[in-house]
Amino acid sequence: MKKKLLALLIIFCTAATVTSQTVWSAKNTIDPSTGDNPYTIASGLIDSDTHLDILMGADTDNIIVWYKGNGDGTFVKQTAVTNTIVNVVGLKLIDLNTDGDLDILAVGFGNYAANYGQNSKLVWFENDGNGTFGAEQLITDAYDGMSGLFAGTIDAGATIDIAVTSLVDSEVIWFSNDGSGTFGAASSIDNVLNSPAVINMKDIDSDGDLDAVIATANYATDVIEIFRNNLVPSGTVTFTKDATSIATGKKGIFNATFEDLDGDSNLDILATEVSCGSFCSNTPGNLFWYEDNGSGFTETTFTTTIANPAVAQFKDVDEDDINDIILSSGTSGSGNDLVWFKNNGSGSFGSEMVIDATQSQAFVYSVNDFDDDGDMDIASCAYNQDSLNYFENQFETLDIDELDFNAVKIFPNPAKNILNFEGFSVSTIEVSIFDMQGKKVLNQLHNTNEMLDISELAIGLYTININGTFASKLLKE
Repeated sequence: MKKKLLALLIIFCTAATVTSQTVWSAKNTIDPSTGDNPYTIASGLIDSDTHLDILMGADTDNIIVWYKGNGDGTFVKQTAVTNTIVNVVGLKLIDLNTDGDLDILAVGFGNYAANYGQNSKLVWFENDGNGTFGAEQLITDAYDGMSGLFAGTIDAGATIDIAVTSLVDSEVIWFSNDGSGTFGAASSIDNVLNSPAVINMKDIDSDGDLDAVIATANYATDVIEIFRNNLVPSGTVTFTKDATSIATGKKGIFNATFEDLDGDSNLDILATEVSCGSFCSNTPGNLFWYEDNGSGFTETTFTTTIANPAVAQFKDVDEDDINDIILSSGTSGSGNDLVWFKNNGSGSFGSEMVIDATQSQAFVYSVNDFDDDGDMDIASCAYNQDSLNYFENQFETLDIDELDFNAVKIFPNPAKNILNFEGFSVSTIEVSIFDMQGKKVLNQLHNTNEMLDISELAIGLYTININGTFASKLLKE
């Protein structure tokens, strides 16, 4: 991706000890008229600047459009991306042709009424690096009712492959990418589950390949299952379902991801069960944690005011280096729409705290640093109000003891392999670097008179913190 040179001078007003809390702004509407039923969202660096952008899909009007970020929490709506998708239900911003630019990966469920699930398709759009997208490129239209979408390296290559669920055909398939955006024939992960709707992947058994968590949505006998990738050590991608299900007898799993919720290095599962309405006695939904204790999974149900949980994400929103839980609501009308649970560490979470109660059916949202101030903000789609909204994380510092810092320099920025430090009045600092998902990718005590080796970091945009306090963005080339 083409890059603009960042300023080298970074001014620090930092703290040795900080007591802080997270406060959220009132709703700021980015777009009050997105098109009918905005249902999917993604964020990333779409154009050639260093400010995060937002991608939104409206499923009823079949609209895909991106919003250019200005780096201050404001956005400019761009021209809609021309497409032939029917009911846009999934979007990813991912580099599919290995040219350094984030392309659009999109899936359309197909028809909702007559011929349910027909005209479904999985496609991608190439980004020229400046946010101009090429023509729709078909990956497959051979399956009905495609919905659940994952992008990552599934086989032994280094490029981004794709997995997708077909709810109508009861298929879960994946496609190998040759690195240019050309995909091979579909390979099966499973064709037995009834109405698979969710797929996400991580390496749950630490053997070096990506395993899958798959959940169904038939709203009667839904399950959550783990499928283990046999790439290592066999050398071939095949998947084996665990003999014991993670969960059975649920009423519609909307979201399920692998997360280490208690910090014990075992990947647990965070999942939501939606309220399925009158056809299942108006049973309320749930937010579940399935803990992997090393010998099986145990279920914990969170207490929440949200009767129809939609998406749960595991992100650090209070700057304590521990991921918290954010939950959105699929409920129409009044009620809490976005809430969060503070992670106190070791599997202990605080009670629900409300972020917003002014939207209607805030099914999906993206968590990212949209205003370049070092903390995680939220952009959300209000499905029933046809609007895209933004909530600034107004992280408050309550007690600051000043370090003996003057104006300092960290350079070069952008950087390829090394960083230099100048102007510090102390000889040793703690350097922490986080990727745009909030994951800490580097943490070490560093002598300010020496160069810092960052050659192992992947190309992209990062946040660099000094002594636990926000410093600035860092662009790795």
